[in-house]
Amino acid sequence: MAITLPKAPRKKRGDVKSSTKNRLVVTAGKKGTQSTKKIIQSTMPISINSSETLSKLQASLINAEKLHLKGQLQEAWAQYQEILHQDPSHYAAIHGMGLIAAQMKSYQMASDLFNNAIKIDKSNPRAYNNLGNVLSSEGKYQLALNNYDKALSLDLNYVDAIKNRGIVRAILKQYEDALGDFSKVLELQPGYWRAHIYTANVLISMGKLHKAIHAYDLGLAANPNSAALCNNLGAILCSMGRFKAALSKLDRAVKINPQYAEAFNNKAVALIGLKRESEAMQSYDQALMLRPNYQDALVGKGRLQASMQH
Repeated sequence: MAITLPKAPRKKRGDVKSSTKNRLVVTAGKKGTQSTKKIIQSTMPISINSSETLSKLQASLINAEKLHLKGQLQEAWAQYQEILHQDPSHYAAIHGMGLIAAQMKSYQMASDLFNNAIKIDKSNPRAYNNLGNVLSSEGKYQLALNNYDKALSLDLNYVDAIKNRGIVRAILKQYEDALGDFSKVLELQPGYWRAHIYTANVLISMGKLHKAIHAYDLGLAANPNSAALCNNLGAILCSMGRFKAALSKLDRAVKINPQYAEAFNNKAVALIGLKRESEAMQSYDQALMLRPNYQDALVGKGRLQASMQH
């Protein structure tokens, strides 16, 4: 299936904004924040298939994928294009270009490329999974689910597709189905600690905070050095008024990652709950030193200053 070679997509800049409606912030990782009332939408990783059958273009493909994995996207794109000049129906090259387009947020181009890859090889679940990720990024959640289901019809235990389907189901408030997906992920990969975060966030949305704490505890047992898990546990404990227990987790979070602005913000909330206002002010200052325009910390500090003046 020949395709017209597209130009490389231009990289777009954009910062993930945090919510200013709530002072507590839970995170799915190093980037991105949302309030405890919302499910964390984790960035969906897109897998690269390097299992292409050996051919005269194999060396070029290996080089393109190495460049891709190193983040040298323009160079990788050019290498993929060179492969397509020689073999316009080269599945891995088309798929690789789709990955780059998705990374650049050129979603229409990515969809076209993944659809072309599917036309060439309908038996490979990766293109369906990655097309689902693109559709999800565009807010086309039902179409995304359809593609995850197609991927899973080809590989019932394809963990990425199960996890991604669970995330979309959670967005659509199909909570029980989402929990089922995350449970399946943990069954297949018990060490995949992020699945505990996804589970906990669904449970938060369902109002089942004690079960969410248990899910986070399981994640922390699997990954004791996760600052994000410590922060999220602290945020939930704060929301339940358990400030002393929360402070312990948040202290651990900032010890693991001293650059964690969200954890310093949440630590300030815990300290306010313990009537330790001066220390809370210091924690807000630390958060703002790391992120000067951090709205949650700015609002929290302003409220604290106003209360201390009365």
